Amino acid sequence: MEKINYKYTFLTLFFLMVFALLALLIFSFKISNKNDINTLSSDRIKEKILIKEKGFSSKIDSYISTLEAISHNSFFKEYISNNEKKEDLEQLLVTIQRTLPEAIQIRILDMQGMEKIRVNRVSLGRLNEKKFSYIVPANELQDKSNRDYFQKFKELEAYEVGFSKIDLEIEQKKVVTPKQTSLRLGTVVNDNQGKKSAILIININMTEFFEEFKKNVLYDVMLIDKDGKFILHSNKNHGILSNTFDTFLFKDAFDKENTSLALKSDEYSSNTFYSKRLKQLKNSQNLRLVLGLKYHELASSKEKDRDLTYLIFILLVLLLLPLIIYFSKAPDNLKNKLKTQMITDNLTNLSNKEGLLYEYKNNKSLDKIVVVVQIDNFLKVANAYGYKVANQLLKSITRFLEEYQYRNRFLELYKLDRDSFAFIYSFENRNILKKDLERLYKDVENEEYVIRNNFKILVECTVSSSSIEPSTNISRKLEEAEVALETAHHKKNDIYIYNKNDRRVELNKDNIRLATKVKKAIENDDVLVYFQPIYNNKTKVIEKYETLVRLKYEDEIIYPNSFLSISKDIKKYKKVTKAIVKKSFEYFQYLDSEFSINLSAEDISSKEMINYIYKMITEYKVGDRLVIEIVESEAIENYDEFLKFIKDVKFLGCKIAIDDFGSGYSNYQYIINLNEYIDYLKIDGTLIRDIHTNRKTQLLVGTLKFLCDNLGIKTIAEYIENEEIFEYVKSMGINYSQGYYIGKPHEEIIDNIEVS
Repeated sequence: MEKINYKYTFLTLFFLMVFALLALLIFSFKISNKNDINTLSSDRIKEKILIKEKGFSSKIDSYISTLEAISHNSFFKEYISNNEKKEDLEQLLVTIQRTLPEAIQIRILDMQGMEKIRVNRVSLGRLNEKKFSYIVPANELQDKSNRDYFQKFKELEAYEVGFSKIDLEIEQKKVVTPKQTSLRLGTVVNDNQGKKSAILIININMTEFFEEFKKNVLYDVMLIDKDGKFILHSNKNHGILSNTFDTFLFKDAFDKENTSLALKSDEYSSNTFYSKRLKQLKNSQNLRLVLGLKYHELASSKEKDRDLTYLIFILLVLLLLPLIIYFSKAPDNLKNKLKTQMITDNLTNLSNKEGLLYEYKNNKSLDKIVVVVQIDNFLKVANAYGYKVANQLLKSITRFLEEYQYRNRFLELYKLDRDSFAFIYSFENRNILKKDLERLYKDVENEEYVIRNNFKILVECTVSSSSIEPSTNISRKLEEAEVALETAHHKKNDIYIYNKNDRRVELNKDNIRLATKVKKAIENDDVLVYFQPIYNNKTKVIEKYETLVRLKYEDEIIYPNSFLSISKDIKKYKKVTKAIVKKSFEYFQYLDSEFSINLSAEDISSKEMINYIYKMITEYKVGDRLVIEIVESEAIENYDEFLKFIKDVKFLGCKIAIDDFGSGYSNYQYIINLNEYIDYLKIDGTLIRDIHTNRKTQLLVGTLKFLCDNLGIKTIAEYIENEEIFEYVKSMGINYSQGYYIGKPHEEIIDNIEVS
């Protein structure tokens, strides 16, 4: 299909419009000489209303086409699928809005009705002659879930276009002043997974939209709804913007019988008006376009006035022609600029990922694979020296990598993400590929990159490649190389070639599904608190309980070893800790039992969290029964803050326990330094589970028991799973026992547990 030449099309349309206007002007002068407007036939009215309807429909179609174009734009897809390309999408919407004269807003809603992006148009200048488009800040975005049009649009099929009612523009639940009429076009857009993900809406200022249709010497042009109310009227004293909207109706302007019949018919003609239903606008108002004859005599135009009008018209055309020629080039210039911006990295001027996929869209080379180079310490450089220096580093790396282009088997170079590059590589065999990747890795890491003031810096990188299987699909090869890069980071490899047997993609999918469950469970407050009993080996009674956490998603119970790390990744970990604190404190506030909660190094290093804990201890008055178990004690970096926290909670009456001692790299020095503050030391299950048969763990736990006895610290043995372990632990003189043999965790404490 031959591409459109916008320049000549624009000029052709201009001259066609000039001739059309000239013809209309001539025609207007001819009919203006007729003094009796009643002589106009109904056929003439029908002809005029068809023209108006066609023009109206054409303008609506242009907005529908714009809506469809945006909904299929790659920036839009990237944003709703991956929350990327937001800035590019915002700039695209601003550009598009500037080409739509009546569009006052372009907005994107999520499927819950929250605005994610909104571009507004404002009028500036004393006469509002200047139009300005801007992106609404995030803190001013609104919840539109209660609006009628949102409820209607969200039920649309994907990419189906819907129309709202024409009504007054409302912002912040108030009618905008001065009043504006608004028609909203909306469509639902699927993300890359085929799921409804966003609603794209364009708001049209119908007052401005209607301007060119209502100007007519011979007719009043009106838009009415199914109830006969004037929505828009060429007379400013009537219509939705006027004070007569509810009082001056269609039946008041024309005879009641004809207007009643007109409201029941798709098309109706009388001696005084012609009405036609606008089938294109499928909304609840059932709108009709009406042309009514004006009942007053038209003054005859004098010859000199007509000649003067023709002269002014010709002068205006001559004055506008240079501007029209200038603006006729704008679409092609804008198109080329947008295309260049879409496929080019602004910093390095290399083609970006979109450019790579575009250039190799129809390439059928079977021997091409993709090699990715990621600069691992880019963020460290940016954090240490600032992004200006980091960007200079990227430019320097680009110059170095450009020397690799078309050398050996490395072909075109592309800039992918913020800190990664890609080569198209001509594959020969696996051994050569491995050697080339090793050479590339060493060269990149050994090069001294010069940035400003002749400062030199070395970088750390990871190199990956797609599979070596023949394929014509470069897009798939790029995906493989990016998966291989992630696998390299996971396995801590410097170089990695994609292996289809790796499970990274499946693991990522599993983690995404689990993250969704965890997020929903936390947000729905489905955080469950369980209590496991702790048995006093000397008094032979349950004296205390450890608070444990579970998440509930639908009918599934999720355990901490599955969700704790993910809750940190999705920034919900603090909510989990706060829920445990609040729910356990509420449960034990009127009970005499001692109970414990687990706090990690991350909890203790957070001022927000420790202040919350202090507040809750004071509010629920549980300090004298609360034991704070410190987990991951070896991960604590700021010893002074840690010590201050311990002193503060001890002051509030709490006790301190060191949890999981003996796992990982538990530090004896902590025990010695903090012995005056530590009340309990919990011996990890890895030392207890085979203590009745393993001589080495017996010696280790015995030594630990001796140390704690001399420091005045009581010991708790975890993982008491059977009678043999339980009896051996008691024989060693360990103070407390905890495990399934003593009692499993429950949502309620059980006082009548019997341990033989």
